[in-house]
Amino acid sequence: MKSNHFVRKALVALLAMVASVVASGSFVSIASAAEIPDYRLQVTPSFNEIEKSLKPGETYTGKFKAQNTGSKEFRYEVDFAPYSIVDENYSIDSQTESDYTQLSKWITVDKPSGTIEPDSEVEIEYTIRVPRDVAAGGQYALINVKMLTDDGEQTEGSAFKVIQQIGFRVLASIDGTTRKTASITDNKVPGFIFNPPITVSSVVNNSGNIHARATYVLQVFPLFGDEEVYTNEENPVELTILPETKRYNELSWDGAPHLGIFRVKQTVKIFDEVSVTEKLVFLCPIWFLFIVLLLIFCVIFWIVSRVRSRRKEA
Repeated sequence: MKSNHFVRKALVALLAMVASVVASGSFVSIASAAEIPDYRLQVTPSFNEIEKSLKPGETYTGKFKAQNTGSKEFRYEVDFAPYSIVDENYSIDSQTESDYTQLSKWITVDKPSGTIEPDSEVEIEYTIRVPRDVAAGGQYALINVKMLTDDGEQTEGSAFKVIQQIGFRVLASIDGTTRKTASITDNKVPGFIFNPPITVSSVVNNSGNIHARATYVLQVFPLFGDEEVYTNEENPVELTILPETKRYNELSWDGAPHLGIFRVKQTVKIFDEVSVTEKLVFLCPIWFLFIVLLLIFCVIFWIVSRVRSRRKEA
């Protein structure tokens, strides 16, 4: 009887364990499913920088995908807007028109609206028809994909509400006489840092009439020796600088120690312009600096005390 009672207890405990495992698995599945939002829109890729110059009168076609990575179906609509920059931090302006944003008027798409089901995508083909009388230089536009749903408050005059919008950037240049001029107006390497990382900064000014790629290389050497302790030479940072704009950028060595002395070099290039800044950088925590200053003060105090005591003895 006792053995049967023990077996029953063991079976009950085993079933309880199985139930808890199944329940926990179900909970994880439910939690994972709950992590997927109702509505989420993605655009792939995020931009197209057209490599060849477009000729006046030419027609160009490209494609991108609008993806529904949420759990509910939604409608979408496509419209077009100018693409420009308003400050050195490269904040986007999609309202102001200029000679460089006429591209938004030359674009059409094959699927201006539609529906995207969950975990699916729509491929959208866009066509650029360049006017024959357009001037040479850069042209920039946004193809905006808007997510529309009937959830929540509706906008006046519409049966749907825009809950998300993503802009697909198109960067183009028109063939002709272009101006490739630029300057690196700032290339800074700090001399003293209290805490890592080591961060350098720069400002690039594109004064030409077409966009260009600026490249940024950071190299860190020990105080003595030429073997790099950090570099991004094999994979330099590349940023697009639009015409008649300035762009601020920072590079960092995140693996820098809290204490040390290094030779730090930043190289920035755009068009034929190259700027190189190299400087000794002291990494010293403020508490360590305080200790050093305290020791110096103690040594000075000791020397002064010794001098005074010798004078008294004399």
